[in-house]
Amino acid sequence: MKKTLLISLVVSVFCTAWLPAQNPGCDGSRYLNDVFPTVKKTTVVYAPTISHIGQNINLSMDVYEPEGDNLAVRPVVILAHGGSFLFGDRSMMQRWCELLAKKGYVAVSIQYRLFPFLVLGFPDSTQIFDTEIKANGDMKAAVRYFREDAATTNLFHADASNIFIGGYSAGAVAAMHTAYLDINDQIPSFLQTLVNTNGGLEGGSGTATNKTYSSSSKAVVNMSGGLYRSFWVDSTESPLVSIHGTADATVPYTYGLAANIAFLEGSSLVHAQAASVGLWNNLLSVPGAGHTDLYEQAQWQPYIDTFWLNATTLLESLTCATVGINEPVFSMEHWSIFPNPTSGGFSVQLNGSISNADLILFDQLGKLVLQQHNVENQQFIPLIGIPKGLYMVQVLHPNKQFEIKQLVID
Repeated sequence: MKKTLLISLVVSVFCTAWLPAQNPGCDGSRYLNDVFPTVKKTTVVYAPTISHIGQNINLSMDVYEPEGDNLAVRPVVILAHGGSFLFGDRSMMQRWCELLAKKGYVAVSIQYRLFPFLVLGFPDSTQIFDTEIKANGDMKAAVRYFREDAATTNLFHADASNIFIGGYSAGAVAAMHTAYLDINDQIPSFLQTLVNTNGGLEGGSGTATNKTYSSSSKAVVNMSGGLYRSFWVDSTESPLVSIHGTADATVPYTYGLAANIAFLEGSSLVHAQAASVGLWNNLLSVPGAGHTDLYEQAQWQPYIDTFWLNATTLLESLTCATVGINEPVFSMEHWSIFPNPTSGGFSVQLNGSISNADLILFDQLGKLVLQQHNVENQQFIPLIGIPKGLYMVQVLHPNKQFEIKQLVID
């Protein structure tokens, strides 16, 4: 059912859903600001598993902690690197782990199973999805590791009620499927077969005691990822905070073949679904940014800074939620389009505090059909050569979030 996303109501829902005691580090600064100048890294084995070619292997992870921190329990953010499920290693997430650890989180970069293309050749789409399902099992084992550690040796002083997951590119794809693919979803037969052969939705990675703990995560941090089907996202699942370039040619912003191998629906469609079901979500769309350049080129740094402000605001709010909180975390900007339905075009009504913004129009399949830069308040957008039908309109701004709206062209 379509409905407006009222953040204050959603906050209340989450506060009711997550009732563990407030984390003792919640002081209004920690988890939001850099409160520790240095961090330390520990590398540990977290799960035994079976490789693509049947070998017994052990997966490791790098755990980053704030240096000198004596807090009894800290929220955990588990991240996975990119590389199209073919390349990469856990060192690639050091930048983001250190950023989080300086704010007081336990930040983790995991090793997960990659497709061994040097042995088995270049993979087809089924083999890549098989690898993605394996990565889901690996990430769930990592989540369970920290719950087991919290209940036993307490090496990392993890807050077992506040464990978050995320990643970049393929790592973000793994995190989103880990969070949103569940037993109640409509799973195509080929994917269900892969799930079954990899130990079910929980996967086969981890020790016998590891597998007795919950693998649930409390939120997803998505950097340029996607989901096989956005309709898997429902109102009861983990909140989602994302950044994605609109010109991403590796993992499409709307939908398409990711890395020219396997179909995914990108962040724009996933967030449209999240908004439609009332799930707490925030998407920072970056007009004109690609896949890797978004994170490497200086021109995009203000967007990266804004994204991490959005992300840590969400994580801190969930970590520090108490019954009765009613302040919104993210505010939706008011805007409208008229006339609607229309035939020849429409005008955009923007908030008076916004001088201009970018606008995109995409169809029900997520195909981008119109993009307009620097749209001003009351500006008329002509529709030339666009067929009749139902479309989605999204306004993009580096510092504001706008609800996606429907437009009927008749």
